[in-house]
Amino acid sequence: MRVRVRDLMTVNPVSVCLGTTLQTAAEQMVQAEASEIYVIDQQRRLVGVVPEYDLLKYRLTHYHLEAPIDSLMYVQIESLSPEDDALQLAPLFRDRRNSCMAVTEQGLLVGKLSCRDLFRVMLTLDAIEDPEQTAEQDTSEKEVIHSASSTINPPHLPPYSTPVNRLQLNSSSDK
Repeated sequence: MRVRVRDLMTVNPVSVCLGTTLQTAAEQMVQAEASEIYVIDQQRRLVGVVPEYDLLKYRLTHYHLEAPIDSLMYVQIESLSPEDDALQLAPLFRDRRNSCMAVTEQGLLVGKLSCRDLFRVMLTLDAIEDPEQTAEQDTSEKEVIHSASSTINPPHLPPYSTPVNRLQLNSSSDK
């Protein structure tokens, strides 16, 4: 099955224009809960990226974030095409230890593909291709949960009793 990057990518990832202060970039990253921020020019061409850990490191050593983002950004970045086969790109995330990669179309930033997005679709496809194995895993997990709960619960409580139910039982007997 062919899964295109376009099908998995986050559209319009967090980005700022060249010259934006690190403070503004950091605020946008935090608000969007992003782990990186892309730097674009006026035409939305991708020109750089700044990971959150570099912003944090800079903040801890300089005590302010007044510098322009251009001073901290990485300019040598690889990008993916929206038409690339996402599953064939898995080694890029493994070998290069990327957590996400920019997606560009004719140089313009159009999205990002994260390792999590790719992994999620791989697990989903595995479950579709082998539903019996997934069912066996679900059964074995339930057995483990059942055996663990039976050793934790006292004999007079049902095996799947929850802590909330126990609290209700204890509070009603005190009245």
